[in-house]
Amino acid sequence: MSQPAAVNRYRIGPNDCITLDGVAYRMRATLSNGYVLARVDDPNVTQEFTHERIQDLMLLPSYRFEKNAFDVGVIRARHEGGADLLADIPAAEHETVLWRLHWCRNFLGKEQAGQVIVGDTSIKVSRSDRSMKAVIPLIHAEVKAEIEMRARKRNADGVPIPQKAGDLPPPVPLPPSPRSLRTWLSRLEAAGMRAVALRKRWRLCGDRVTQRYTLDERLIMAEFATLYASETRPTIRDVHKALKAEIEARNRDRTEKGLPPMRTPSYERFVQEIRSLPEFDVYAGRFGLLAAMKRFAIVANGPDIERPLQRVEIDEWRVDLLTLCRDAGILAKLTDKLQADVAALRPWLCVAMDAATRVILGMKMGWSTSSELALETLEMVVSPKKPFAEAAGAWSPWDHCGSPETVAHDQGASFLSVMFRQAVVDLQAEPDAPPAGLAHLRGRLERVLKTTGMQALAPYTGRTFESVVAKGDYNPKERLSLEVEELCRVLIRWVVDIYHNSPHAGLGGQTPANAWKELVAKYDVIPPPDRHVRRAIFGIGLARVLSSKGVRVLGLFFNGLELQEFRRRHGDVTVDVKFDPLDLGHVSVRLGDAGWLPVPCMRSGFDDVPSDIWLSASADLRRRFAAEARLNDEVIAAAIRDAWELAAQAQARTGILSTRPSRKQLDHAEEKLGIGFPAPETQAAAAAKPLGADLTERAIPTGTATQAQPAHPTAPKRNRTVKFED
Repeated sequence: MSQPAAVNRYRIGPNDCITLDGVAYRMRATLSNGYVLARVDDPNVTQEFTHERIQDLMLLPSYRFEKNAFDVGVIRARHEGGADLLADIPAAEHETVLWRLHWCRNFLGKEQAGQVIVGDTSIKVSRSDRSMKAVIPLIHAEVKAEIEMRARKRNADGVPIPQKAGDLPPPVPLPPSPRSLRTWLSRLEAAGMRAVALRKRWRLCGDRVTQRYTLDERLIMAEFATLYASETRPTIRDVHKALKAEIEARNRDRTEKGLPPMRTPSYERFVQEIRSLPEFDVYAGRFGLLAAMKRFAIVANGPDIERPLQRVEIDEWRVDLLTLCRDAGILAKLTDKLQADVAALRPWLCVAMDAATRVILGMKMGWSTSSELALETLEMVVSPKKPFAEAAGAWSPWDHCGSPETVAHDQGASFLSVMFRQAVVDLQAEPDAPPAGLAHLRGRLERVLKTTGMQALAPYTGRTFESVVAKGDYNPKERLSLEVEELCRVLIRWVVDIYHNSPHAGLGGQTPANAWKELVAKYDVIPPPDRHVRRAIFGIGLARVLSSKGVRVLGLFFNGLELQEFRRRHGDVTVDVKFDPLDLGHVSVRLGDAGWLPVPCMRSGFDDVPSDIWLSASADLRRRFAAEARLNDEVIAAAIRDAWELAAQAQARTGILSTRPSRKQLDHAEEKLGIGFPAPETQAAAAAKPLGADLTERAIPTGTATQAQPAHPTAPKRNRTVKFED
């Protein structure tokens, strides 16, 4: 009998926007067992939500979570960058934004350190031209080394192959000038360290004042300098204007008293006065204490890890299947031939672990190292993992998830890819890629995989593999694939039932599961992104032609009023589509620079239905009803239920073996399927009506919490039918 799921305490900040059951809220007060949330559309209306209720509502398609949605910096970044996520802007711009972000972070690290060594000279790092001209070549050399490492060819083990004579180095962008780098730093800091603010755009340059000041003016200048460290985030120019107005007002009183008037300190000197204030205090005053802690954690070693998801470590390495089978008590169950086949296999295992609690947040196995494997593992960190635990037959819950604050990884090609780095930035996490890598994580996992704890699974694995061995000789490749799938389920059950509930030396004898419960109760965790944001970040990119029926993916049509309004403006154009293979309820369609719009499936009942279940059901429908022109909803629903039951019996629903389909595979499945499930006429007619609202009001970058609604305004007819279309 499985254990009841634990209740996670999610950390909701005063500037966060959370949509529960279709209503947008922001945090008003904290309770011992939950929150008092105020409606965004009517702040006077409040409602109490327990942590358990919030956790249940987060599983619904209507759940949305927008971190810092009401923060001034986030709003500024959205306004100036035109988007919320890097995933929202064209892919051609990702590399440029990430390159600028790398330059800013590298300089901030050296600025925080205070000194750098250039030759035999120690130079103080500041934002002056002289200092930057000395520091920029050092950063450029580091950026060049990283680009060259990313472009290096690697062998089957992922080890870079030594370069040979005649190999051309990869192109390296020219370094920025001190003025450009200062501009990037200002934009990044003004936007609360949101990378999208570094998107290319025109900026207006301010003028400079060069007057000098007197000793009396210094006192009033120091008084007004502290106003810069305000949560309203005034510019230095605005504070300087206020200082000038105050001096003029005081000079009138001084003239009446026969005192000499004060001159306004120059803007340039006023900037120096502000820069002399403690940097941490200024940043905390403008952006909040948590943002200041996060900002300075980027450029220093940071405090000791104490919170769940404060630091998530992710690494990948090749595993010895034969050793794993031996440690799990499986080896004796396999034939000699199968043992030889397993011994020849060295798949890749990618694992994400929470540093504070040692809880494993994600684990994926693939036949080669790739950015897709790393991306799938990172997606598990922010996704509910109940389906994985249920598919493996685990007794304990695997409900550990949330938004990471820092993602630490090594210099592997998978983690240096644009795809992975863009996902980390869009999760609003800070990347940490130390040159020394994360060998301790690999060793930690390898040690726990070799413990006697896996022997506790011997009875389970024996029963599981007996059915496979008893099948005798059949296709060796199919049999070997089945063995590996079963082994993946063994690993999941070992993680969830044994590892998480075993005393851990690194936790002082406490179990990872108890450490998670204790620290979550003490610190809370940042809620994970909703399914629409996850789809925009991690979804598989497709290209589909927009028609009156919307866009078609795997024979299903996804349509909505906003999509048809876009079509009326631009015609039957090809649009970018993001597809989640584990949820056919929605797809996301890019509407130009407006970002990704969640578009619902025109057929009901497809929320949380995986693509493999639907492909199995649709193939069965085509085989059984090829001669019929139309099928009703009841027949389709029954076929999906049958596919679910067959998948559950075969234990092939969800596992850690990477089965993420590629874009080419999905297009092939679309062509092979050859059938469509168009919307009823009532829905098509509704979609053709003109819109009364703004086209992009539901796209992710707007920061609104309005949830995607069905395209049809009227209730669907009973016993709707669909027609096969070749």
